Amino acid sequence: MRRILLALTLLALLSPHALSQTDATRPAPKPFDAFGDVVYETEWLARLDALAVEMNNNPQTKLYIVAYGVPNRLPGRPLRRANWAYGVLTKGRGLDPTRVEVVFGGYSDEVKYEHWLIPPGEELPVKPFDFAAALTREKSAYRFDLFSLYDPASDADYDGSYGEYLDDRGRYQPLALALRQDPAARGLIIVYRSRRNRVGEDRRLAANIKRSILKAHALAPERVVAIGGGRREFRNVEVWLVPPGAPLPKPTPDTRPTPRKKR
Repeated sequence: MRRILLALTLLALLSPHALSQTDATRPAPKPFDAFGDVVYETEWLARLDALAVEMNNNPQTKLYIVAYGVPNRLPGRPLRRANWAYGVLTKGRGLDPTRVEVVFGGYSDEVKYEHWLIPPGEELPVKPFDFAAALTREKSAYRFDLFSLYDPASDADYDGSYGEYLDDRGRYQPLALALRQDPAARGLIIVYRSRRNRVGEDRRLAANIKRSILKAHALAPERVVAIGGGRREFRNVEVWLVPPGAPLPKPTPDTRPTPRKKR
């Protein structure tokens, strides 16, 4: 009789209802670190150094760098910066690239990042965001990202050293991800030359960037349009996502002042 009662007790404890109650009382997983839109050359770099130490102390764990963007406010920028962090850890701190992965977690009210350390056999509790669903709601082109390009002619105070952690593959990976998830959309790259660059430098850079994107991400040539935008004070790049049927946005270069006529 005692054996029967013991067996019934064990069966009750192992029932789906009992298991669901156990899962419900289990504390929700939390990231190793979470923060907002910090300065990456200082605060984020310090966080990455601490993260590298933790990864070396736990060689079986896998790291996920999760980025969250804000709709219609350069949503691709956080993912590009997360790719920079990936480069710091793998190129600068020597972590095995197979142990580090970048994930776009979706849209939020503000830009934020999370570092998740996942033990073997467990999965990341954050589902990757589906760009295709978001793009179907867009009817016109919108600016996806904006950043400066290192310019030896103008950037006298910066030697471009942080660029070694973010190559063209990581820099344009957010655009490639969005285009893969929505096969009908197009990407537009507009490059602006600085006032110290020669005329035509913007078109040359745009053509080089397109070739780099197609090579790194195996996209068809018609999926990416790259044009020179003219002159601005600083050399920079605009990345646009263009829904099906929407016209390409026009470049907005700086207007040169009209030269004064000599009397």
